[in-house]
Amino acid sequence: MRNAGEFKKYKFYLRFKGGHNLIFETNTDIRTAERNRVDGGVFVETENSYTINLTQLEKLNVKTLHENT
Repeated sequence: MRNAGEFKKYKFYLRFKGGHNLIFETNTDIRTAERNRVDGGVFVETENSYTINLTQLEKLNVKTLHENT
């Protein structure tokens, strides 16, 4: 079981063009995170080192796991 300090705030379910899926937990809200534009792609980076190209997303679902107090 995780310690309270290890709880992540969000769980993201991503489906990319081409059918690949990615499920991960993070404290970074990729819906509102800073975007970096590179060669036509729009990228966000999470604190746990995921780099997501938002232009390649087909579907994004998010679940809030833990409210920061």
